[in-house]
Amino acid sequence: MRVSQRSGLFSGVAALACATVLLEIALTRICAALFGEPHAFVALALPLLGAGAGGAALTLAPSLVRRPALFARMAALSSLASGATLAAVILLSQRGPAPGALPWLALLYAASTVPFALAGVALAAAIRHVASEMPRIYLLDLVGGAVGGLAAAAALRAGAPRAALAAAIFFAVAGVFFYLGSRAEGGERRAHGGLVATFVLGSFVLLAGDLGAPWLRLAGLRRGAADRTEHEAWSERSLITVDKPRAGAAMMRIGSAAQSPIVDAKTPPAAQPEDMAYALHKDQGPALVVGAGGGRDVRAALKAGQKDVYAVEGDRGVLEVMRGRYAAYSGNLFDKPEVHLVVGDGRSFARRTPLLFRNIVIPSPETAEASSTGALALSESRLHTVEGVGDFLARLLPEGTLVLSRADVDFDRLLSLATAALRRAGAAEPKDHLFACSAAQRTALLARPTPLAPEDVEALRRHCRRHKFSEAFAPDRPQTPIRASIVASGGASGGDRAPDAAVDLAPPTDDRPFFSYAVPARRLPAVLGDLGALRAEQAGLFALAALLAAGAGLFALAALLPALLPALTTRAGRLLRGAAATAAVLPPRPARALSFFAAIGAGFALVELAVFRHGLLLLDLPAYELPVVLVILLVSAGVGGLLTARVAPDAATWTSARVAEALVVAAALAAAGLVPLARWSLGLAAFPRALLAVALLVPFGLLAGSLAPLGVKLVASIAPALLPWCWSLCALAGAIAMALGALCAMSLGYSALLLGAGLAYLLAAAAVPPAAAGAIAEGDGAPAPSSVDPAAAPPARGVAGAQPDVPAAAPVG
Repeated sequence: MRVSQRSGLFSGVAALACATVLLEIALTRICAALFGEPHAFVALALPLLGAGAGGAALTLAPSLVRRPALFARMAALSSLASGATLAAVILLSQRGPAPGALPWLALLYAASTVPFALAGVALAAAIRHVASEMPRIYLLDLVGGAVGGLAAAAALRAGAPRAALAAAIFFAVAGVFFYLGSRAEGGERRAHGGLVATFVLGSFVLLAGDLGAPWLRLAGLRRGAADRTEHEAWSERSLITVDKPRAGAAMMRIGSAAQSPIVDAKTPPAAQPEDMAYALHKDQGPALVVGAGGGRDVRAALKAGQKDVYAVEGDRGVLEVMRGRYAAYSGNLFDKPEVHLVVGDGRSFARRTPLLFRNIVIPSPETAEASSTGALALSESRLHTVEGVGDFLARLLPEGTLVLSRADVDFDRLLSLATAALRRAGAAEPKDHLFACSAAQRTALLARPTPLAPEDVEALRRHCRRHKFSEAFAPDRPQTPIRASIVASGGASGGDRAPDAAVDLAPPTDDRPFFSYAVPARRLPAVLGDLGALRAEQAGLFALAALLAAGAGLFALAALLPALLPALTTRAGRLLRGAAATAAVLPPRPARALSFFAAIGAGFALVELAVFRHGLLLLDLPAYELPVVLVILLVSAGVGGLLTARVAPDAATWTSARVAEALVVAAALAAAGLVPLARWSLGLAAFPRALLAVALLVPFGLLAGSLAPLGVKLVASIAPALLPWCWSLCALAGAIAMALGALCAMSLGYSALLLGAGLAYLLAAAAVPPAAAGAIAEGDGAPAPSSVDPAAAPPARGVAGAQPDVPAAAPVG
């Protein structure tokens, strides 16, 4: 089979992009299961860290990949990336985490970064040597990333480790394409076919072997003992396991931080604080359970005599467990005539349904350990915001009740949230609308649109005493001074703003929907400075700090390359023999070009954190919103890059500045209107919401996607040797922006995050480098168009391809 060098390179880059995104998403699921939910966010940044390291390596050692061995080296790098992927996934799955061993954790992350670094060197080499086809290769690169997202949606059903093996296959396939390109005419040295074939066959054999006789299972999961696990399955979102039944219930564990019991159909569900509303309503309905999970709260409603129970669940994997293996065990709970199952987002259902409910229950599946260690700090909860609670209160009958449950450590913040929502709904004295009780480290808070009568409070107290629950709040007994202060101030205690306040009790909003993050901004430096307490009590912040430290360290090293190059050239070596030539051809003042790429990398990461997440919210497609948003954003960014093909280098400076300024305006508009738009859309049907998602994502994709090809065109006209360095700083700036952006959203909200993105693009507009007079957008030593025009996607693909899923989650960079 013969292909042209051009086709071989284009296809190889697309396969690399596909493998990168697929591996990235698979690693987020693996790291979440092994180390906890916050580490999924760190895994999202690994492609950026690897791409940055690869670009810096090629700047320091340009002889790594250059003509006449360009295709041969790219084939070898892709094949080695396949092998590194296999090694990383085996290491992660078979060895697992070592509790308390930070060096071991760092080693696992370093091993997981190697495939991205090898792919980064290959892509940086393509950018370095030929830039004329940048817009077209950019489109193919981003389309390849979109295909990787679609492949992840399918592969994750078979398990995240198998999805990683599939990524290894795509890396090997990229090596095949580069090998075929090396065989075409054009003076290129032929790639080593044996090396390429070894990794192609090896990756296929390992995947086929696991499909035939499964051996690739995660060891050391953050959950119960392995000998208690009876069932294990992967969904698009997380790993789901079910323990062997004990005392009439089988515990279903979702991810590393959530659990929900599946109650035996023959066993009445034990009383829980979430059931107290039925002490008032008895069998009067209808009832709504948001987050049905294993069905315990649905069973409790049926036990109370409810005849119409609406159960909402957004995780299809959970439903497959309940309607599959555990259908008979649970008594076919979700198929009972009294139960009306809704697959989707609970808040969207509440906004769209015309029904009014007598009782709405929102149980919390998060474990007490996850709440107390800060493992949920990076997780959004649109149910637990002032606007979200207000939406549920609006769906209640006047005498209806809303019951929210959280871990004991979160109760004061939950009380602040409910108080603020009631105040917004018009309650003059929110305390008269609230009652709470607790048991087994969980507290349930009941809120009612109308005040609770004294006989209602007494009925709730009798219920709590009968079941030995502890009273946590009542209109006449707030229990603690801080709780009395919270309800008196309308949702935020004055004490939480004191300089020595340990917890931020300000109620979460749709702009800042991080219920489990409660570190006051003024205490943040002190919290980050105590590493021991940070790791033990603030796992989410610890993950962000680790990512920020890694990104900043690599960025500092990459930025110091001008100082490193002369030192390297004094030590002659075969690998670094091109360093002197690189130093000689660099422009005397590369700061503008480097600053421009760093700014667009940071800007895209910040925009993506906000726009991508809200795009997911706009699409009411459980389990499929991630691939759909990926396709829309990546393809639109690729089209934006393609539209720059006809821009001449001498016009690229003006065009780049105008595009960056347009992004400043777009970010400012999004800061003002994105959150209200997302909330307003919750009441719309699926198709109008999809149109809104497209209208949001496409303009940002088109504008942001055009800056990287324009920047490559400009730098190629000045000094092509500078391109890998620019690419490196762009990727590393994106990784740093991911950490800082997440921290900004948690502390100040998404509006502030978007304003930060606008500032980054404003800096980019000011730093656009001028094109060389009369230059053309060719890399140094570019071959004739008849042979090959290789180019590769710049770091914008790495940034665009990352996903905050969410857990997840996503975040992504």
